[in-house]
Amino acid sequence: METARVMAKRGVHAVIGARNIGAAENAKAEILRQNTNARVTLLHLDLSSVKSIRAFVRDFHALHLPLNLLMYFLSLSL
Repeated sequence: METARVMAKRGVHAVIGARNIGAAENAKAEILRQNTNARVTLLHLDLSSVKSIRAFVRDFHALHLPLNLLMYFLSLSL
């Protein structure tokens, strides 16, 4: 979420796809605490599910935002 924080600080509307929305909500709250002008949108995304991927794409399209940069980060829980 550090990348989203820095991007939001620089005025980018960060759209975060997350499997764990609860954890993403906490990260969003921290970003907004540090920068009240940040624009952060959370969307559910589980890359192991084609249904979830399609829903994410549908939801992203509904935002009517350009896709200027796409980043992928992997978080492992062992």
